[in-house]
Amino acid sequence: MTTRKEKIAGDLDRQFAEMGFAEQGVEALRAGADVSLRTLYKYFPSREAMVVGALEFRDKAYFDWLSGGPEGGIDHVLHPIVRLGDWLREVANTGCLFLNALAEHPDSAAIREIVLDHKARLADEFRIRLQSIVPGKDIERLAETLFLLHEGMTQTARLQGRDRATDAALRAARAALAAEGIA
Repeated sequence: MTTRKEKIAGDLDRQFAEMGFAEQGVEALRAGADVSLRTLYKYFPSREAMVVGALEFRDKAYFDWLSGGPEGGIDHVLHPIVRLGDWLREVANTGCLFLNALAEHPDSAAIREIVLDHKARLADEFRIRLQSIVPGKDIERLAETLFLLHEGMTQTARLQGRDRATDAALRAARAALAAEGIA
């Protein structure tokens, strides 16, 4: 993406996160991005393209947010859950933007594709982190469990609060790791 396109995509991301996907028309999205209609359509030629652009922006921002962390041990594996707790406190606590987009646009192949890709890469993040601390061990089910905890934490934080959801997800993740002999 170009710098201008990234800025507009970031503005769209913020607007969709704050107001949802159905609330705003293109004119409101244009105004929120502080660009002309012509410029908005130059980079995002349809409303669907605007949603996809916002999701691409969010995907990059979230994976940048998750990167790094402790080099080894269970803290390395739990880092995405810890960082999600930080995200829910510092960035957004409105549920998963990707699933919200898919719920609003269930017939969009382009939106479905980016959502499925984002979720698959997120699940892979747990697999990669687990393989780095227990190479050669079958970790597929454990990675699925951690991914499920991450996703459930996102939704639960809206209902029970970020701190409670984060604590519960971390307790469950540690229990799952201990049950597999990873401590």
